[in-house]
Amino acid sequence: MKIMKITNLTAKALTLSFVTSSLLVGASIPSSSDIQREVQPPKDLPKKVTPLVEVGGVQKYAPVMQDDKSGKTIFVKSFKITGAIHMSESKLQSLIGSYMDKELTFAQLQEVASIITKEYRANGYFVARAYIPIQSMQDGVVEIAIIEGNYGKFILENNSHVRTPIVQAMLDDVKSANIVSTNTLERAMLIINDTPGAKVTAADVKPRQEVGTSDFAITTETKPWYDGYVLGDNYGSRYTGENRLMVGVNLNSLAGLGDKLSLSGLMSSERDLKNGRIAYSVPLMANGLRAEVGYSKTDYSLAQEYKSLDAYGTSNTLDATLSYPIIRTRLETLRVSSTLAIKSLNDKQAGVTTSDKDAKSINLALSYTKEQKLFGLDSQINSGVSYTYGNLKFIDAASKIADAAGANTQGNYSKVNGYVGISTLLPQELTLQTNLQAQKALGGKNLDGSEDMSIGGSNGVKLFPDSEHSAENALLWSIELTRALPTINSYSHKFGLFYDVGYASMQDDSKDPTFQNRTLQDVGVSYYASYKSLFAKAQVATAIGSEEVTSEPKYSTRVLVQGGVSF
Repeated sequence: MKIMKITNLTAKALTLSFVTSSLLVGASIPSSSDIQREVQPPKDLPKKVTPLVEVGGVQKYAPVMQDDKSGKTIFVKSFKITGAIHMSESKLQSLIGSYMDKELTFAQLQEVASIITKEYRANGYFVARAYIPIQSMQDGVVEIAIIEGNYGKFILENNSHVRTPIVQAMLDDVKSANIVSTNTLERAMLIINDTPGAKVTAADVKPRQEVGTSDFAITTETKPWYDGYVLGDNYGSRYTGENRLMVGVNLNSLAGLGDKLSLSGLMSSERDLKNGRIAYSVPLMANGLRAEVGYSKTDYSLAQEYKSLDAYGTSNTLDATLSYPIIRTRLETLRVSSTLAIKSLNDKQAGVTTSDKDAKSINLALSYTKEQKLFGLDSQINSGVSYTYGNLKFIDAASKIADAAGANTQGNYSKVNGYVGISTLLPQELTLQTNLQAQKALGGKNLDGSEDMSIGGSNGVKLFPDSEHSAENALLWSIELTRALPTINSYSHKFGLFYDVGYASMQDDSKDPTFQNRTLQDVGVSYYASYKSLFAKAQVATAIGSEEVTSEPKYSTRVLVQGGVSF
């Protein structure tokens, strides 16, 4: 009986596979695993950036003092630098080497101290100073003392939605660095600005009587209780609805903790695709460590050529994330995060389960952004790398048998992902944007479709739909040159030219002889516009190379349109 049951299950799985594979030659039936890629949050939405305030009350570096011509001199053989903890003494000595083995006036000695003070200020230690202390000089050795500066008190005037003890703790946390510097103070203020419901609006240095310490007066104001977006696009699949509506709302610091409740939803025009997500995040520590828990659900049904199958499915995802800013300054951010996700994916045809599986995974990620000069041009670098380890389990016996006979994705798996994006400002209002993304499966293991990387879609080779080509190992490169057009009464717009190319290959193609490694390419034009809180973009992509669209009826040109409002 057991053998007969397994045989029947196998026959059922093979029969369904044969029937569905005959609908579109060269295309696989979209499933809940594939649909996961269609419901990702929209990228490149306008962001409301909270500007970082300048610190008031900082004594600017004075010009180098000149000789008073008094004529009184002392012979200086060398300098002894004391109090230099956070800067290299050898580096400081090299700056003042030209003043050694010379007769110097008092004014020239002050000049030496000013050079060291200037170097400290240039390296972000904006309250540090060097001076010549009272001393009895012996053997021509002159002491230069340095007060690098330590934090005293943070005097907080909190007018934000976040409770005062929480904001105060974020400021006091930087005292552990034991030195006043641009980087440590910026970190504290940016962590506050990153916190829903609060922003720093004023920061002033307040000198105190205790030598070597400085107090800071900090003022915070509230940010809106809510923010979000509404947008529409035609980025969807032919089989679940090309036209889509998306809504996202964040409710900020409802509990006064710097917490955030996020709600988002997506629906296609024919209601063949519906997705909803709810998430709640809260700061765990004053140093920027945050936690988020979220739940999302997706329902889909297939239309067009697949409508006769009565194919539909559901996916549920529960995730929890920890994130921490290792570096957080005005020009540089390095963030580490870890996400634990539990997924269930179910597909049916005519009421019969064709796939039922659960997946658990943990993801470790580093993201890095930096603003800097590249070849003398203002640039911003965005990059990241992540490692994912997980386990996939088939619930129904038929799917388990079919998978074992095919791609064999069940069991433990792992992969690495990486990306680098560089935006460079060029002369003549031009901007060059390049992006490189990659994924590599590890251990010779094929991945479930939800873990594959797609090289098509609005974030890939734009001519092709998301479902066109995806695999375990993939490489995607995009380049776009845009030119800003004259602004008209707050209406900002720009025109661009782009090129995309992507390659994807199966990790173990011996499991699926029909799979073909492919290179997809396109070229096109783009137009971006914004007016106050409104935004829109249009992209026209056309095919180059020999590859054609196979997952949908063939076409050689695709127009992508998106528009919405942020609030």
